Amino acid sequence: MVWPFSKARKKNDSPEATHRTMAEFIVEAEQEIDRQIREDPDWYKNLPYQGGLSPEEARGFEIEKRAMWKRVIYDAGRSELAGLKWVTRQDKLTCQDCRAYHGRVFAPDELRKLALVPIHLGCRCELRPVR
Repeated sequence: MVWPFSKARKKNDSPEATHRTMAEFIVEAEQEIDRQIREDPDWYKNLPYQGGLSPEEARGFEIEKRAMWKRVIYDAGRSELAGLKWVTRQDKLTCQDCRAYHGRVFAPDELRKLALVPIHLGCRCELRPVR
């Protein structure tokens, strides 16, 4: 049976070989966030959102954001989207690295490259689908 709303799988791709769970993204994100926290002892003081979260809550929030970021890129690669657009808030808290990516559209063949772009703690950027 052909599913009309999903991208056709290659014959040699099993669902197990192509599917990643959210738990896998969370584990990966947790490792990245913990590494960044170790590298920056002042990470909590430098977050753009202040006062509302304890350091433990902020760490959890950063892990969830990073896992979702990775999941969005992964799902875009399995879809028929024309790409993902990097969007910032364009305010005084937007860092120079993120500002440079604002408005950039990553086509499907660039999603692996996008997945490798380093994301800093406290990043408020979004990836929006391009249809």
